[in-house]
Amino acid sequence: MPLGIDAELYGRAFGQLDGPVHWPSLTADERAARSAELADWVTALVARFDVEPRVIPACWQRHNGMVEALSALRDHERASYADTASPTAAVDWLRALREVELRLHELASRTQCTAQAHRDTIPRSWPSPSRAMPDGAPEEGFRSERGTDPRERGHRER
Repeated sequence: MPLGIDAELYGRAFGQLDGPVHWPSLTADERAARSAELADWVTALVARFDVEPRVIPACWQRHNGMVEALSALRDHERASYADTASPTAAVDWLRALREVELRLHELASRTQCTAQAHRDTIPRSWPSPSRAMPDGAPEEGFRSERGTDPRERGHRER
Protein backbone atom coordinates (compact mmCIF):
# COMPACT_ATOMS: atom_id res chain seq x y z
CA MET A 1 0.00 0.00 0.00
CA PRO A 2 1.46 3.42 -0.92
CA LEU A 3 2.35 5.99 1.72
CA GLY A 4 2.31 3.38 4.50
CA ILE A 5 -1.50 3.25 4.69
CA ASP A 6 -2.89 0.18 6.44
CA ALA A 7 -4.28 -2.03 3.62
CA GLU A 8 -7.05 -3.51 5.80
CA LEU A 9 -8.21 -0.09 6.97
CA TYR A 10 -8.10 1.22 3.40
CA GLY A 11 -10.06 -1.78 2.14
CA ARG A 12 -12.79 -1.31 4.75
CA ALA A 13 -13.08 2.40 3.96
CA PHE A 14 -12.75 2.32 0.17
CA GLY A 15 -12.75 -1.28 -1.02
CA GLN A 16 -16.42 -1.32 -1.78
CA LEU A 17 -15.99 1.82 -3.87
CA ASP A 18 -13.98 0.38 -6.74
CA GLY A 19 -14.68 2.31 -9.93
CA PRO A 20 -17.44 1.38 -12.34
CA VAL A 21 -16.93 -1.34 -14.95
CA HIS A 22 -16.30 -0.10 -18.48
CA TRP A 23 -17.55 -3.18 -20.37
CA PRO A 24 -16.11 -2.30 -23.81
CA SER A 25 -12.60 -2.27 -22.28
CA LEU A 26 -12.77 -5.77 -20.80
CA THR A 27 -11.00 -8.79 -22.23
CA ALA A 28 -13.06 -11.92 -22.84
CA ASP A 29 -11.82 -13.47 -19.57
CA GLU A 30 -12.51 -10.28 -17.59
CA ARG A 31 -15.95 -10.00 -19.13
CA ALA A 32 -16.77 -13.59 -18.18
CA ALA A 33 -15.72 -13.01 -14.56
CA ARG A 34 -17.57 -9.69 -14.29
CA SER A 35 -20.66 -11.22 -15.93
CA ALA A 36 -20.78 -13.96 -13.31
CA GLU A 37 -20.54 -11.40 -10.50
CA LEU A 38 -23.23 -9.26 -12.10
CA ALA A 39 -25.50 -12.28 -12.66
CA ASP A 40 -25.46 -13.06 -8.94
CA TRP A 41 -26.35 -9.45 -8.14
CA VAL A 42 -29.14 -9.31 -10.76
CA THR A 43 -30.64 -12.55 -9.43
CA ALA A 44 -30.77 -11.02 -5.95
CA LEU A 45 -32.17 -7.72 -7.32
CA VAL A 46 -34.99 -9.52 -9.16
CA ALA A 47 -35.89 -11.44 -6.01
CA ARG A 48 -35.64 -8.43 -3.65
CA PHE A 49 -37.80 -6.15 -5.77
CA ASP A 50 -39.97 -8.73 -7.56
CA VAL A 51 -38.86 -7.39 -10.96
CA GLU A 52 -40.96 -8.75 -13.80
CA PRO A 53 -39.47 -10.55 -16.83
CA ARG A 54 -40.81 -7.78 -19.08
CA VAL A 55 -38.32 -5.49 -17.32
CA ILE A 56 -35.40 -7.89 -16.85
CA PRO A 57 -35.89 -10.95 -19.05
CA ALA A 58 -33.98 -14.14 -18.30
CA CYS A 59 -31.76 -13.46 -21.33
CA TRP A 60 -30.62 -10.01 -20.12
CA GLN A 61 -26.96 -11.06 -20.39
CA ARG A 62 -27.37 -11.37 -24.16
CA HIS A 63 -28.30 -7.67 -24.47
CA ASN A 64 -25.39 -5.29 -24.01
CA GLY A 65 -27.62 -2.33 -23.17
CA MET A 66 -29.15 -4.29 -20.29
CA VAL A 67 -25.75 -5.49 -19.06
CA GLU A 68 -24.39 -1.95 -18.93
CA ALA A 69 -27.54 -0.49 -17.32
CA LEU A 70 -27.61 -3.20 -14.65
CA SER A 71 -23.89 -2.84 -14.03
CA ALA A 72 -24.30 0.91 -13.55
CA LEU A 73 -27.19 0.30 -11.16
CA ARG A 74 -25.11 -2.17 -9.16
CA ASP A 75 -22.27 0.37 -8.97
CA HIS A 76 -24.75 2.99 -7.79
CA GLU A 77 -26.06 0.67 -5.09
CA ARG A 78 -22.53 -0.15 -3.96
CA ALA A 79 -21.70 3.56 -3.57
CA SER A 80 -25.07 4.34 -1.97
CA TYR A 81 -24.59 1.75 0.77
CA ALA A 82 -20.88 2.33 1.39
CA ASP A 83 -19.91 3.22 4.96
CA THR A 84 -19.05 6.71 3.75
CA ALA A 85 -22.39 7.30 1.95
CA SER A 86 -24.80 10.05 2.88
CA PRO A 87 -27.80 9.08 5.03
CA THR A 88 -30.02 9.98 2.07
CA ALA A 89 -28.09 7.84 -0.43
CA ALA A 90 -30.57 4.96 -0.14
CA VAL A 91 -33.34 7.16 -1.52
CA ASP A 92 -31.04 8.25 -4.34
CA TRP A 93 -30.44 4.59 -5.13
CA LEU A 94 -34.17 3.88 -5.20
CA ARG A 95 -34.59 6.75 -7.66
CA ALA A 96 -31.83 5.28 -9.80
CA LEU A 97 -33.55 1.89 -9.62
CA ARG A 98 -36.76 3.45 -10.92
CA GLU A 99 -34.94 5.19 -13.79
CA VAL A 100 -32.98 2.10 -14.78
CA GLU A 101 -36.13 -0.04 -14.62
CA LEU A 102 -37.71 2.30 -17.16
CA ARG A 103 -34.65 2.01 -19.40
CA LEU A 104 -34.62 -1.79 -19.07
CA HIS A 105 -38.33 -1.98 -19.89
CA GLU A 106 -37.71 0.13 -22.99
CA LEU A 107 -34.85 -2.13 -24.08
CA ALA A 108 -36.89 -5.28 -23.43
CA SER A 109 -39.85 -3.92 -25.37
CA ARG A 110 -37.63 -3.45 -28.44
CA THR A 111 -36.69 -7.12 -28.54
CA GLN A 112 -39.95 -8.54 -27.16
CA CYS A 113 -37.99 -11.10 -25.14
CA THR A 114 -40.19 -13.07 -22.76
CA ALA A 115 -39.62 -15.31 -19.76
CA GLN A 116 -39.54 -18.26 -22.17
CA ALA A 117 -37.94 -16.87 -25.34
CA HIS A 118 -34.96 -14.74 -26.33
CA ARG A 119 -35.01 -12.53 -29.40
CA ASP A 120 -31.88 -10.90 -30.74
CA THR A 121 -31.60 -7.14 -30.75
CA ILE A 122 -32.38 -5.79 -34.19
CA PRO A 123 -29.23 -4.10 -35.47
CA ARG A 124 -29.62 -0.43 -36.28
CA SER A 125 -28.16 1.03 -39.40
CA TRP A 126 -26.97 4.57 -39.61
CA PRO A 127 -26.75 6.56 -42.83
CA SER A 128 -23.27 6.47 -44.27
CA PRO A 129 -21.44 9.79 -44.47
CA SER A 130 -21.65 9.61 -48.27
CA ARG A 131 -25.47 9.73 -48.08
CA ALA A 132 -25.55 12.76 -45.81
CA MET A 133 -26.43 16.07 -47.41
CA PRO A 134 -23.36 18.35 -47.66
CA ASP A 135 -25.11 21.39 -46.22
CA GLY A 136 -26.44 19.46 -43.23
CA ALA A 137 -29.95 19.30 -44.71
CA PRO A 138 -31.89 16.14 -44.00
CA GLU A 139 -31.68 13.18 -46.33
CA GLU A 140 -34.34 12.54 -48.93
CA GLY A 141 -37.61 11.51 -47.34
CA PHE A 142 -37.01 13.31 -44.03
CA ARG A 143 -40.21 14.67 -42.57
CA SER A 144 -40.36 17.28 -39.83
CA GLU A 145 -42.58 16.90 -36.80
CA ARG A 146 -45.36 18.67 -38.68
CA GLY A 147 -45.17 16.18 -41.53
CA THR A 148 -43.65 18.40 -44.21
CA ASP A 149 -40.23 18.23 -45.78
CA PRO A 150 -38.42 21.42 -44.70
CA ARG A 151 -36.92 21.80 -48.19
CA GLU A 152 -40.39 22.09 -49.71
CA ARG A 153 -41.29 25.19 -47.71
CA GLY A 154 -41.15 28.31 -49.79
CA HIS A 155 -42.11 30.64 -46.99
CA ARG A 156 -41.78 30.94 -43.26
CA GLU A 157 -44.58 29.61 -41.12
CA ARG A 158 -46.43 32.28 -39.18
